[in-house]
Amino acid sequence: MKLLSILTRVGIVFMGIILFTVVTDSTVWDSDPAEGPTTTQLAEGMLVDWAIGLLVLGALLAMAMVGAAYLVRDERKVNLLWETDEGGDN
Repeated sequence: MKLLSILTRVGIVFMGIILFTVVTDSTVWDSDPAEGPTTTQLAEGMLVDWAIGLLVLGALLAMAMVGAAYLVRDERKVNLLWETDEGGDN
């Protein structure tokens, strides 16, 4: 388990280094601002070119929200009795 934790941390650092080198690459920032994508091109790219990825991401986020709501829910007997009995006096 400790090895898996170490490998995860090394992988995150490695991905951070790759992301940093790509973002700081001069070819990314040398383009003319007038040649940048428009909002129409952005919408077309997200909804046409990346439609499946967008659907999968939406489903994953929805599952995460349902899971978080389930984990936060308090199911102790005292609280369940209080909700149904209006006071919990038995």
